[in-house]
Amino acid sequence: MRFSKISTLMGLALVASAQKVKFLPLGDSITEITCWRALVWDMLSAEGLADEVDFVGSMTNNPQNCRAQSPNFDTGHEGHSGWQAVDIANQYIDGWVEKTVPDIVNFMLGTNDVNGGKTVAQIIGAYDKMLASMRAANPNVKVIIDKIIPLPFKNGPIVEVNKLIPGWVETNSTPESPIVIADCSEDNGFTASMLRDGVHPNAQGDKVMADQIGPLVIQYVKDVLAARDGGAAE
Repeated sequence: MRFSKISTLMGLALVASAQKVKFLPLGDSITEITCWRALVWDMLSAEGLADEVDFVGSMTNNPQNCRAQSPNFDTGHEGHSGWQAVDIANQYIDGWVEKTVPDIVNFMLGTNDVNGGKTVAQIIGAYDKMLASMRAANPNVKVIIDKIIPLPFKNGPIVEVNKLIPGWVETNSTPESPIVIADCSEDNGFTASMLRDGVHPNAQGDKVMADQIGPLVIQYVKDVLAARDGGAAE
């Protein structure tokens, strides 16, 4: 009887976890070693949605010791310092999304590609491959693509990638698997003064990123929950 009760409780816990909306923060060090994810968690908590969301990914580290104001900050993510979009697209994304099957993906990638001499076309091609992998894992995945924060010492290619993102979204977004833009670009007010080291956001930059990404995550979470209930999100 005791083992039966334990098995039942474990089963209920697994079901509860499976019903959560799975959010995958995907990227490089701008995802891994910064604090905007904690701020987005606070936004979800303020909306009463934190218990409905599971931040997923193979990583759970918190190098900056980011502290959310609300409890139980979920540190799951797929941010990998120094990694390029082309390598993630060609070698890693399939395994990650097959394992996590995210409902929502947010990604900012391209900074390390620019540093590594990859072309703008190669970066956009990596976006194509990653999107195909996401949709193979979940045809209804909802995607947030971030315009890339400035890279002062090599900003030209970053600007060019950002210019192409709206067209990429228009081409690839579908009713079943929509894509929206979180505009973290210099054109939208992200300045070099918001970088702590010329690459990564400082506290002010984290807030600017969270203010762009958070509301989109919240809306997508509401959309997923509403679809499960057979209704429309508010």
